[in-house]
Amino acid sequence: MLEWGKPTRSVVVVYLTEHEDNMAVVWACLLAGYVPFFQPALSAHQAHKEGHVAHIKNLFGSAIWLTDELGAEQISTISGLEVHLLSELKASAETFNVSADWVAYEAKADDEAILFSTSGSTGFSKAVVHTHRTIIAACRAKGQSLGLTSKSRYLNWVGFDHVGGSLEMHITPLLCGASQLHVHVSAILADPLRLLRLIDEKSIEITFAPNFLLSKLTRDLEKRTELFGCFDLSSIKRIISGGEAVVLKTAQAFVATMKQLSKNPSTVSFILSPGFGMTETCAGCIYHLTDVLATETAREFLDLGRPIDGCEMRIVDPADGSTLRPDGKSGELQVRGPMVFVRYYNNAEATSSSFVDGGWYRTGDVGIIENGIMRLSGRIKDTVIIHGVSHGIPELETHLQTVEGVTHSFLGVAPYRAPGQETEGLIIFYSPTFDLDGADASAKLCATHRALRDICVKMIGLPPQFVVPIPVNQMEKTTLGKLSRAYLISLFKQGQLAKHIARSEELLSEARDATFVAPSTETEKALARIYAGIFNLAVDEVSASDNFFEIGGTSIDIIRLKREGEEYFNLPEISAIKILKHPVLSSLANYINSLLSQGTQTEEYDPIVPLQLSGSKLPIFFVHPGIGEVLVFVNLAKYFHNERPFYAFRARGFDAGHPYFTSMDEMVSCYTAAVKKTQATGPYAIAGYSYGGVVAFEVAKRLEAMGDEVKFVGLVNIPPDIAPRMNEIDWTTGMLQLSALLGLMSKDDANNLASPLKPLTRQEQLQFVWNMSPPERIVELQLTLEKLNKWADLFASIIDCGLDYSPSGSVAALEVFYAIPLSGTKIDWLNNQLKPWSAFSRGEASYTDVPGEHHTLMDLEHVPQFQKIFRSRLEAHGM
Repeated sequence: MLEWGKPTRSVVVVYLTEHEDNMAVVWACLLAGYVPFFQPALSAHQAHKEGHVAHIKNLFGSAIWLTDELGAEQISTISGLEVHLLSELKASAETFNVSADWVAYEAKADDEAILFSTSGSTGFSKAVVHTHRTIIAACRAKGQSLGLTSKSRYLNWVGFDHVGGSLEMHITPLLCGASQLHVHVSAILADPLRLLRLIDEKSIEITFAPNFLLSKLTRDLEKRTELFGCFDLSSIKRIISGGEAVVLKTAQAFVATMKQLSKNPSTVSFILSPGFGMTETCAGCIYHLTDVLATETAREFLDLGRPIDGCEMRIVDPADGSTLRPDGKSGELQVRGPMVFVRYYNNAEATSSSFVDGGWYRTGDVGIIENGIMRLSGRIKDTVIIHGVSHGIPELETHLQTVEGVTHSFLGVAPYRAPGQETEGLIIFYSPTFDLDGADASAKLCATHRALRDICVKMIGLPPQFVVPIPVNQMEKTTLGKLSRAYLISLFKQGQLAKHIARSEELLSEARDATFVAPSTETEKALARIYAGIFNLAVDEVSASDNFFEIGGTSIDIIRLKREGEEYFNLPEISAIKILKHPVLSSLANYINSLLSQGTQTEEYDPIVPLQLSGSKLPIFFVHPGIGEVLVFVNLAKYFHNERPFYAFRARGFDAGHPYFTSMDEMVSCYTAAVKKTQATGPYAIAGYSYGGVVAFEVAKRLEAMGDEVKFVGLVNIPPDIAPRMNEIDWTTGMLQLSALLGLMSKDDANNLASPLKPLTRQEQLQFVWNMSPPERIVELQLTLEKLNKWADLFASIIDCGLDYSPSGSVAALEVFYAIPLSGTKIDWLNNQLKPWSAFSRGEASYTDVPGEHHTLMDLEHVPQFQKIFRSRLEAHGM
């Protein structure tokens, strides 16, 4: 680094994802006398990314970017950056000779040490300056609070761009001589069970799990009776939980489940430690030691506790920022101490407004201190935290303001957490442009609320809990012309907005009544009862015209509807695909009636399954992956509600009497004809996931050959040259891959079992997989051995169609989305496997990073982010 010739205390923008790389770079910077700034993942939206990088350039001046090949690719379109690759720096270090008299840079205690980006920012992030003094003070106090020794063993999965990952989980144990194990965030979030395996295998004493992960682990494992008693969890002493409030019931259920999973429940004796901290306080500075099973309180959330040594806290009147509130009364939480940051980099105004006399930092949170114990009761800041991820409220408000029916500048969004709710949500307050007592008020209000809901789902992954229309003459603003979110949420909680909510519900009920069709036949009434149970509705609220997906149905709900329908109507099977094709209650009832009167019959094969039909924009057609099924797209399709139709292709051969495809040409011809039948003329948008990517490419070529315009071709995590991989898959490996994709086994099990199973007969192989499959997953999928065998055969037929596939020709432009591959590194996957697609694109091919692994990128955890990225690329093509 010193050969760069940069002045001491120059800023280095560190844009890396791997823990080991970040560790090497941060210590290299400190030894060289440079100041590292950890840059979180850049936005996939080109305009926002370019704006943010321009902001960083302006903030730091001539800062160096140190990144890997993937990071360099992301910022390659932005001029004026000095970019260095870590791989090249490492290579040059191999031949670098250090002089015998070289001495590392000796920093002063109050020199800038590490800079961090603020989280949940409004607009572009600020850079938080931490000095050597603030970091050492914080980490020493944390170590003392946690009781760390040289025998302690830490597990971290939080990224180094987060102050918790780098300071609390790396420098704190380092100062105490404790052992530390770091794994990538995707390793835990993709498979939370891995957290318990690592605690068992590595005798971990301390780790971190926010409320959403506690909840996910509990939901995933509390019914996995086959795992009870399988883990040695006696080593774990403390699980720190931060990022969002910890729900007492969730914490209690988690601890109870941990005991069930333990080989010796009596040895499971750990402290769940909720805490409070911010980037500005070097992460956690207030902790609570909680035996949750012994905790009895009427409050829903766990207390956050007492400050670490050197840290002070107080509650003041938020209006003046200084008048102390009495014990037990809520107000603005302020903290001070040697671990609090010194300033925002190159932003004196923001620094000044963040502190009050006496060095107290204004956290922006509303809290209560009672008997020395602090708990939070709300937020002042412009963020909402959904499953531990901060979302900027101003950005959301900006998009919501564009909805027809909303009076400009009279809309506010406030975070809100209802009793019993797992994560924070929000309420939208707005003034409608129309008269709530007008003749057409019900229709207009219904359309406005539907549009507001759709934007929330697309931006933060959840609908608002309440949308409250308030006449403009009753919507008060501050003297500065702003809506007070705190005031609005206070009115809401006090019930003073009840009349507006009641009027809204009355109008929405009118709108619903206008289209409401009471279920009339016995079949419709039975389905209405099932719908009501799934969506927690009163039976008389369910209309025969209700669309299963428009009222919130997910892929999991389909399985429940299928199972309950089969049981009630005493049918051997209601095809999940028929539910997709008959999402309206009355239509599904007609289909079930046909089954009851005629039994199962062979219907003409139709490759297209409509997953979402509302919206005026051009449709998107999505080709199935190698398993041939379309349920993987159900959760993605919901994000296109009221925007554009979403069609999925389903392979031929699932239903009796339908033969498998015998060639790629036959499959492509069938799918192309189906596209033309559904949408007679272009322009077209088509995409494919995994194996479906090459099929989508071929369909796009056919459409162009017919003279049609194809404006968007999206390929998700598939290279152009699939034949070598297809030729490696025989029936056994195919069946194991299918089983892993269906969640019947892990990816590692699928890889490891191929050789041992090959000598067995096909029936013996199937029986082996069946015996090791989780029973609840078999029930969810409504699988039988016969169905699994047939699915494996269908999967093999699709693989056979790709054995001789060799791509040729080109399309107007290609959009390639890449995630962690099934094997190998992401960088190699991109550069050596995916980049060859450029040869088949007449325009410049685009390569976009998406979260998750190959088989998880469209699951419930990753699809909210994937849909944002995917939709932004559609929009970039004018779609």
